Amino acid sequence: MKMKKIQGFALLLVFGMMTLGVPMRAHSMTFQFDRTKPGVTELVESYVKFSINGKQLAPILPPLFYLVTESSEKETVVVAKVGQTKGGQMSKNKELSATLSDMVGQTPKQVKGPHGKMIFYNPAPENVKLSAYTEWKEWLFLGGTPDVLAKFLKGAASPQSTVTPETVFLSDGLPKSAAVRYWANNANGDFTALIEENKKRSLVPLPQDPASLKRFSGVFQIGPGRKIVTNAIAIPAKPKQRAALKKDLELTIESSRRLLEIFKVPSVGSVKEKGKVLDLNLSIDDYQFGQPGLFKQAPAPGGIAGSASLGK
Repeated sequence: MKMKKIQGFALLLVFGMMTLGVPMRAHSMTFQFDRTKPGVTELVESYVKFSINGKQLAPILPPLFYLVTESSEKETVVVAKVGQTKGGQMSKNKELSATLSDMVGQTPKQVKGPHGKMIFYNPAPENVKLSAYTEWKEWLFLGGTPDVLAKFLKGAASPQSTVTPETVFLSDGLPKSAAVRYWANNANGDFTALIEENKKRSLVPLPQDPASLKRFSGVFQIGPGRKIVTNAIAIPAKPKQRAALKKDLELTIESSRRLLEIFKVPSVGSVKEKGKVLDLNLSIDDYQFGQPGLFKQAPAPGGIAGSASLGK
């Protein structure tokens, strides 16, 4: 099998799409990671690599943090509740404060954001995917550019609202507490655009008609070992699209199974109709299949911070 490159965010998307596990609020994707849960730290180390001057960001963030994306990977924002601040600077996490200073450089610039606070940014970032940040009450937001952060925060009623699932997701009946949660709303077509962008990097076929998805939500459970189990609920945009969407998602899962079979990694997946929704399930015995050579880091201009990879 020819070795192909794939950026880490795209790989997370593939894992999610195997069971429709890509997240969001009114933005197209939202991943919630909880490192207090077993196995999450190891998963984050494999796939969520945000490097700032050679130092990984994720380990110095609070245990609960979020990745939120709109219509393109370059719009990915890292969000975390970091605690009270003093004088516009982190007062409780000196390591994080130092990392932010490194990120924006020795002569940072600033611009007022739509939330009424300053956005600090590096005016001349070099080969980095995160170069801007802002604080709002106890929350920290990091993005690739000040424009990305301004777009993300525009119209937000509060900092926590940016990572709070809409109430409609409560009806999906999935656990509120999980190692990794994700939710998505395709009302504005941003998720459709994100899927189309990632089709070019995915090793398995993503849904051919992502516009047929209205919303979805799901969870990852990790372990024992590197086993990952995900369950998701997909809501078709129109009832008449349910059957075609089911076939589309079945193809994604079957293609994933065949890929995993090459590496002798057992997997089991299914898509079932459950009333008006689709219930997706997938388990993979080793989420680091293909180590060390199949997936390499693939720097993509405008992609998210520090591409993650399957492979050292």
